[in-house]
Amino acid sequence: MLGHVLPFHYCRTMNEGLPCRRILDCWFRRMPIREFIEENYSEEDRQRIFQPPKPKMVSLAEIVANAQKQTGKGGDEK
Repeated sequence: MLGHVLPFHYCRTMNEGLPCRRILDCWFRRMPIREFIEENYSEEDRQRIFQPPKPKMVSLAEIVANAQKQTGKGGDEK
């Protein structure tokens, strides 16, 4: 996804501590990645790993909402 070689550790943890949803595509030639995922992650984790990404507009709306919450927490700091 980033367009260059990355360490396996990054690929395993970049998705809130879970692997990137594209880990099977990137690592299948180097190791038995499907077996690794099945042996090391629960069914629930695998569903979270491979769920389709949110639409861009939903992601942007969440980012804006989180930013508004954080600026509201600081109070009136002038």
